[in-house]
Amino acid sequence: MSKQACIIFDFDGTLYPIAPYDSEQRLIRKVADAKGTLFRQRAKRLIAQDQAGKLIDDAFHTRYAHLVRTATPSMIDEVARDISLFLSEEDSKALAALSCRADLAILTCGTENLVESFLQHIGLREHFFLIRGKRLVWDEPGRNHMVVDIDSPQAKAEALELLRSQYRTIVAVGDGPTDMPMLHASDLPLIIDWNRNKREYPFETYGSIPDICMRILAYLESA
Repeated sequence: MSKQACIIFDFDGTLYPIAPYDSEQRLIRKVADAKGTLFRQRAKRLIAQDQAGKLIDDAFHTRYAHLVRTATPSMIDEVARDISLFLSEEDSKALAALSCRADLAILTCGTENLVESFLQHIGLREHFFLIRGKRLVWDEPGRNHMVVDIDSPQAKAEALELLRSQYRTIVAVGDGPTDMPMLHASDLPLIIDWNRNKREYPFETYGSIPDICMRILAYLESA
């Protein structure tokens, strides 16, 4: 933490497009590939309910933790590598350039291990000073438990507010409804719409990471 501005990103759907699964759904599928029919059916049901928006906060976290408790670091790395392929070199360069002007952070209801591995694959792990979400911790090889830090959209907004004493300006970037509390709490709220669905959002909406980064840099110049 060394700059006057902090840029906070959500992860799933914000730093990469969901097409069609987010990182946690992909990890569930990766674990299920090595399991029996009953497990795969449970995994498929959870993913369908999650995509339909029927599971929020603890209702999802608890079942997710149960399904991925045998996930391995190599599985996480495979999932992170796959989603990193959605980003272009131009995307990574735009984020790297932004880090020269502001401290970068990620506040997510997703899994920190996936975020960290994703950032490693795109060469930007050292550019983000803070990552908060939920973490898989291995008790023994092939067995983990989950520690939840950020557990809800409101918790992301509260985590943003904790940074207020350290920064003059806080910008937040998200992709949809679960980011609204965090976006409302920021000085400049921005939406990224990877699929360009032209949905109506109450905030400025952009279709790519370079466009988002250009807007942030212009804002920081004028602030």
